Amino acid sequence: MKNILIILICTVAISLIFLGKVQYDNKIAQAGKATIQDQSSKSTEKNLFSLTTNMSNDLQTKIKPKLESDKDISVLIVGSDAIMNGDSNNLPWPLQVKTALEESYGEDVFNLDVMSFGKFTTNHLVETKGHDQIASKRPDILLIEPLLLNDNAFVKVEDTLQNLEIIISAVQEINSETYIILQPPNPIYKPVTYLEQVNALEEFASQNNIEYFNHWKDWPDTSSEDIKEVLQGTFPNATGQNIWAEFIIKYFIAN
Repeated sequence: MKNILIILICTVAISLIFLGKVQYDNKIAQAGKATIQDQSSKSTEKNLFSLTTNMSNDLQTKIKPKLESDKDISVLIVGSDAIMNGDSNNLPWPLQVKTALEESYGEDVFNLDVMSFGKFTTNHLVETKGHDQIASKRPDILLIEPLLLNDNAFVKVEDTLQNLEIIISAVQEINSETYIILQPPNPIYKPVTYLEQVNALEEFASQNNIEYFNHWKDWPDTSSEDIKEVLQGTFPNATGQNIWAEFIIKYFIAN
C-alpha cells in the first residue's frame, strides 16, 4: 500500500512538472511569435516609409503617423477633362497612379479618389458650389489641377486664382491639415495665354508656400512638333498619360 502511494505521488509530481514545462514552452513560443510579429510590423512600416522619400518633408511628416497606425491616407485628385480623358486603350493617369500605389504600398494604405469637373470653368465650379463638394471629401492630400485649359480665353487668370483661393479656403476650413499640391493641366503646342496662366499658377503656389508639380519638364518642348505626338487634340494620348502618370508615381513611390 505504501509503495502504491509513493508511485502515485511520483506520478503526480512528474505530471505537474511536465504540464509546467508545456505551459512554459507555450509562453516562450507565444512571446517569440509576438516579437516576430512586432518586428515584422515595424519592418513593414519602415519599408513603406522608405517609399516616401521623394515626397516633401512636410508631407512625409504628415503621413508617417498614419503609416504607423495603419490608418488609410486619403488622396483626392481634382481637375477637368484633362485628368480623366481616356479609354481602355488610354488609361487616365489618376487610374495608373492608383494601381501603382496599391502595388507598392498595399491596397489599404492610400485611398485615392478622383473628381473631374469636365468642361467647367473655375467660375462655373464656384457658382455651383463645387468647392464645397471638394471640401466635403476631407482629403489628407489634395492634388488639384485648377481647370486652366477650361479657363483659357474665358476667364482672366486673376479670376482663376481668386477662384482657386476659394477652393483652398473651403478645403482648409473643414480640414486644416489637408496637404495641398497644385499642378497645371497637360501642355499643348505653342501655348500663349495658356502659358501665362501656367506661369501665374506656379507663382501663386510659390507665394502661398504650396507645393507645385512642374510635370511639364517631362513632356516634349511645347515649341516643338514633338509635343503633338503625345496629344490627342488638346488632351494627352496614351503616351501623354504615361508621361503624366510617371511623374506623379515617382513622387509618391521612391525606388
